[in-house]
Amino acid sequence: MKKYFFVMILLVGVQSCKIDSTDEYEMKVLIEIFDDLIEEMGVLGEQEIPPPPSILVFDNNNAMGYDTAEYKKKLDGIKTRDGNIGDSIWVIAVFDTLISCLNENLNIESVREQLSGRGYIEAFNAMKNPSITSQPLDLSKIGKREEFTLKYYSEFPEGSQIWERENYDFLFSGILEVSRIYFDRKRQFGLLYSSYVCGRLCGEGAIICIHKIDDKWVIDKKYCCGCPSNLVPEMP
Repeated sequence: MKKYFFVMILLVGVQSCKIDSTDEYEMKVLIEIFDDLIEEMGVLGEQEIPPPPSILVFDNNNAMGYDTAEYKKKLDGIKTRDGNIGDSIWVIAVFDTLISCLNENLNIESVREQLSGRGYIEAFNAMKNPSITSQPLDLSKIGKREEFTLKYYSEFPEGSQIWERENYDFLFSGILEVSRIYFDRKRQFGLLYSSYVCGRLCGEGAIICIHKIDDKWVIDKKYCCGCPSNLVPEMP
């Protein structure tokens, strides 16, 4: 009995090592493509231009026009604030977990028809694997970058208050969401979902196709598939 018990413990230990190794490899790939992912999603673009202020309503309840003076004042305030910040780098709010595509409200079925090659098809089918679940994202593993800083989304104000950029002493870029990476069996191809929300009225979600070439992972294609409404903070 002791011998069998020892064998069982050994098998569990081996299985645990395999799981840890898988997670480490997946994180290694994410780190390798992360800068390209930032560029592909347009994360370091210009800040959101504030929408026009509320329409003026006169006594007859007819909408006559916009308060352009207030709009210009708001724009000037943003320019002054950004000038005072000086050479500050962008700050990106990153969701605290790598999501599972199976459990999220993602419109990815349309992407299936656009994928070519057995490797990408296998990776797409892996998205339906219930054993690949969401897991916490350790931003410290991604490391620091010269162009931007990463912060957990949970550190920011909730709801629409996150877009009140005048309250920040840094340049706030927007919100980035990243999924688990789904590989083919030979781990030469991979798919992941990413979304980037840059303001109250702008955002995009996409399936990112990655391919291993000469031991280096590169982004091959991007297929836009919409940004889930649950990722866009509620408007005021």
